[in-house]
Amino acid sequence: MNYQRGNYHGKTVFTLIRWDSAVYKETLNLRNDVLRKSAGKPLLVESPKEERTDIHLVIKQDGKVVGTLLLHPCFTSCVQIKQVAISPTCQGQGLGKKLMVYAEDVAKRLGYSTIFLTGRQSAWNFYRKLGYSELMDDYVDGDLVFKVFKKEIQTVPIVKEMKTNG
Repeated sequence: MNYQRGNYHGKTVFTLIRWDSAVYKETLNLRNDVLRKSAGKPLLVESPKEERTDIHLVIKQDGKVVGTLLLHPCFTSCVQIKQVAISPTCQGQGLGKKLMVYAEDVAKRLGYSTIFLTGRQSAWNFYRKLGYSELMDDYVDGDLVFKVFKKEIQTVPIVKEMKTNG
């Protein structure tokens, strides 16, 4: 599976990585800084084994990981987006949106038709703008408020009229 996307601004690359690779370990540091510390969760010091079968996407700028998310297969047609993190120094540049679009593209190519995710309250409008709809009321986990979102990413294929020779 190689779904590497071209460069943005000449030095930004969107790509898939392997679990427990050196680049994956960089994503753990980013997730610790952006997600775990603000949630009051213990920091990740080892690669979580439950992520072994997930699809790991990253954004690299000048060779450094500045964004990440996981695609976690749930069913044959459904995948969950998890652990979305963009470096604070890169937020506001549209990289989060581009990463989400990249993730949807990868999910489509792998045959998934539905994506769901759990988003922090601070990201709800971001997910709504990307076409995600709310599935249920919000809930609290520790100091943070969350909501579950869903998006259908596959459309019915257009059938073209076929001409026959007989």
